[in-house]
Formats: sequence, C-alpha cells, structure tokens
Amino acid sequence: MIKFKMKVLFWNTHKNKNINTILSEIIMENNINIVALAEYADNLDNLKNELLLNGLEMRIYYTNCERIKLIGNLSCVEPRHDTYNATIQLINGKYILCCVHLNSKLYAEHEEIREIHIEEIIYDIKNVEKEENSENTIIVGDFNINPYDSSCVDARFFHGIPICNEAKRRVRKIAGREYSMFYNPMWNFLGDFNKPYGTYYYNGGRVKNTYWNIFDQVIIRPSLRNRFIDSSLKILTETKTRYLLDEKGHPDKKISDHLPIVFEIKED
Repeated sequence: MIKFKMKVLFWNTHKNKNINTILSEIIMENNINIVALAEYADNLDNLKNELLLNGLEMRIYYTNCERIKLIGNLSCVEPRHDTYNATIQLINGKYILCCVHLNSKLYAEHEEIREIHIEEIIYDIKNVEKEENSENTIIVGDFNINPYDSSCVDARFFHGIPICNEAKRRVRKIAGREYSMFYNPMWNFLGDFNKPYGTYYYNGGRVKNTYWNIFDQVIIRPSLRNRFIDSSLKILTETKTRYLLDEKGHPDKKISDHLPIVFEIKED
C-alpha cells in the first residue's frame, strides 16, 4: 500500500506574468503535489499544459479566495471555507490545509486590519477542525509578518510556538480561557548561520529594520509533528537553470520579490 505524501510549494509570484516556466521547473524538480500561489498573474491553464508536456498532470482546485490560486495532482481535495485572503481545503479527508495571503506589514495602518483577518482565519479553522474532528491542520502562505512578530506568537492570533515540545501541550490557559497552539518551524531560519536569511528583503528607512524577513511561512498543529519532514522544509533560491537571487544575493525582483518555500507531510 502506497503511503500518503503531500509536498507543498508556496510562492508569492509578485504579479509576474511570465512566471510559469520557472514555476514548472520548481514543481518538477521538487516533486510538488500542491502549489499555492499569491499574487499570481500568469495563466493556470497554460501552467497545467506546460506541466503535462513534462509528464505531470495537475488540476486546478476550486477556491473563492481572491488572493490565492491552487493547483495540484492530489485527487481528494475539498474546499471547506474561503475568505478574501484565505482558503481552507480538506486534503485526503484528514488534512486541513489553510493557505493565506495577508496584507502588507510595510504599512502601519494595516496591522489592526491584519489582526482582524487572522482572528477570522483562526475562527474558521477551529470550526473546520470541530466538524472534521481533526487537528491535522497546516497554515501556509504569505503572512506578511515575521515568526517573532506579535500576531504570529500572540495566543489570540496564530499562536505559533518555536519549540515543538512546548506546542505539544496543545493549549495554553490564559485568564481562564484555552488557546490552541501551532508549531512554527520557520524560526529555524532566523539569523545568519544559514543562507538564505529569509524569504523577503527590505532595506527601508524605518526605525526598526531587520533587512531580511520570513514573511512566507508554514505552521502546523503539534499533532502533525511526527509527519512533518524536517529536511523537506526549504527556502528555494534556484532551479537547475536559473537563480532566484540577484547579484546582491537578494530576491530577484524581475522574477519575484519573495522566495518560494517547500515542505512535506508524510503518513507515519
């Protein structure tokens, strides 16, 4: 019996109308099963045809979310709930995949709006978890915040914990109320011990500026920890034919201002 495998690619393609060839290379080279795209401006049907010419048949998954497009080769993908900036899909009858594209961190007035959106997303996820009696939940996308930002770690919002042994408690009780936790493996990319230093580079005149940001993230419920393949989690910087970085080592904006991320979930 073939065990279930789900390898996911997420990329904010920065409205590049000629991204399909590069996308096709990434999908084929990394054996991707599900592709989630933000700011996608190319043609999904053309991408399907290009992949088919390379021997990979994919289908376009239905989503009513304006900011996310989905394509993949898994047969059992069921839309569960969509909002303006998130889509929740049920995979193989047991995995809850939420793909998000939140509003930009670069504009201060967006912070409160973003937190409202996060509360809405978490509320919808909890409802689907209750309906499916499952906590096999994955959130992936362009969060437009870093793992250490308040909205990422705050119990009222994503509640993404960097230490899985702590997240395995499942909930924290605060002021008499229980808050479910996510494990956030993206913390492992912070700092300059490994390259690349993030998924998005910004050199602006703000008082607080870390230059590199990890806006593109995946977080999981602790119940999925043993199925999450640590070595599969990557920030991609190249394909076999091209670099995704410019001569300064920053994301090449002629391709996209974000770098793609990949990860894999496998059955025990």
